[in-house]
Amino acid sequence: MPNVIIEVSHDRLISQPDNLLARVNDTLWQSGNFKLQSDIKSRIYYPNHVLVGLTDSGDEAFVMAHFYLMPGRDDATIQSLAQRIADAIKAHLQEFESEVPAGNLQICVNSTTLSANYVKQYVEFK
Repeated sequence: MPNVIIEVSHDRLISQPDNLLARVNDTLWQSGNFKLQSDIKSRIYYPNHVLVGLTDSGDEAFVMAHFYLMPGRDDATIQSLAQRIADAIKAHLQEFESEVPAGNLQICVNSTTLSANYVKQYVEFK
């Protein structure tokens, strides 16, 4: 654990999505809060239908990261991890700024602490 699910308002916004996922995973790993690199999982989804505000002007966009963690971390640690994700997304977008459509962008990160009843099983296929 953790799981990071990134929703992006349109597919033109994120150039090189694999690089963004690698950046997010690396920044979480560098935090020193996780035992195994393979515990950090991330993915990107593009919703079929999006509306930001009341009209579809096309100049408003968002990147919303949902960050799921096992219980046991204090608020300061969770806030720090969420900020790391937001900073990684921003850095990625700034790196490829020439490919990002003009307009206003909201980067949001929400953390969710999972239930103590969360189940994860390892299965090895050969």
